[in-house]
Amino acid sequence: MKRDLDTLLKQALTPTMEPDRRLNQGILRQVKENKTMDMKKVRRIPAAAVAAAIVLGAGSVTAYASWKYLAPEKVTERFHDTKLTDAFLGEDAVRIQEEQTIGKYRVTLIGIVSGKDLSQYEHTSNGIVQTDRTYCVTAVEYADGTPMPDTSQDAYAELSFFVSPFIKGYDPAEYNTVTMRGGYSEFSENGILYRLTECDNVEIFADKGLYLGVSDSTFYDPKAYQYDKATGEILRNEAYDGLNALFQLPIDASKADPAAAANYLTTLDEPESVAEPETNEAETKPDTQKGAKIQAWLDQITSENIGQYADCVESTVQVLTPDSDGYVSVEYDIEGRVSGSGSVLVSKYFEGKKPGEMMVGCSYAENEPDSMVIPTYTLNEDGTVTFAVYIPKERVVIS
Repeated sequence: MKRDLDTLLKQALTPTMEPDRRLNQGILRQVKENKTMDMKKVRRIPAAAVAAAIVLGAGSVTAYASWKYLAPEKVTERFHDTKLTDAFLGEDAVRIQEEQTIGKYRVTLIGIVSGKDLSQYEHTSNGIVQTDRTYCVTAVEYADGTPMPDTSQDAYAELSFFVSPFIKGYDPAEYNTVTMRGGYSEFSENGILYRLTECDNVEIFADKGLYLGVSDSTFYDPKAYQYDKATGEILRNEAYDGLNALFQLPIDASKADPAAAANYLTTLDEPESVAEPETNEAETKPDTQKGAKIQAWLDQITSENIGQYADCVESTVQVLTPDSDGYVSVEYDIEGRVSGSGSVLVSKYFEGKKPGEMMVGCSYAENEPDSMVIPTYTLNEDGTVTFAVYIPKERVVIS
């Protein structure tokens, strides 16, 4: 009953006008400053700001969804990313606050922003820094009000969510946050799990139509969604037993760049070669010059000579059989060093390759040369894939 009342109030009383976000942020910052000041030193708030504060006060009780969840800039602040915080406060950011309840979960799409050099943390893929990115903030919670576990609790390890943009006209099994060089960071607060997802800029496809999928799986699950090859539409599979939220991303079609989109698709012909580690904290990545040096070092490694350069971590070796959709998926954990996960579409990634050929990559933390690991995939005669992680025998210069 309370939930129904909240929904009715939100629909009936949510303000139709919203004060400028930067102004709101300025007010909040000034309030924080004022709390630490002597009363004689309190600055006067301009009349325009007072009017905005009145609007905020009027909406704080009734706009339930707007105040229940953290704003996207508050989420990015948790990862100490001031540049991305400013980006979410900018005019190009899109605030959405759309909610879907499916099964035992409630998912809220909070906001999205795209562009170049929006974050102070670089994302590197195969040794190349990716600067043109899309960042999306979502919230996931239990529909019955049970608090989500904190990321430090054991129960958190039992949760799996896959958050990814999809593009109308392109099979999401091949075009998703994994193939689009994605990653994420997340934390729990007040029983809600907040996730900041990033991938290559999908805004360039805005004229085609964009979606955001949220499912309770580690990787893309083709059973969760239906792709209509004739129309290019992507739909929820209503018969799917689990979470498979699907949002339409309200991105202005005028922001599309067909030429950039066509060029970008050619870059995906060279897929991600390894599973990169997933972390809960943003980390600084290497610059392009360093990335090129590392890539040159990796290029000399083959399945025949890798033993000269690195030692295999036997606990990570896994022989993987492709599933019904042709994917192999892997998770690994090297205690005290790194953990990661990945998914490979065998028919695509090993196209034209012969059994015995190896896909090689690396992952590491900035300015921590001893953290480097080399995840590999090797195609076998029987169609299976052997996954293994190697550690360099000698320190590779990454700084």
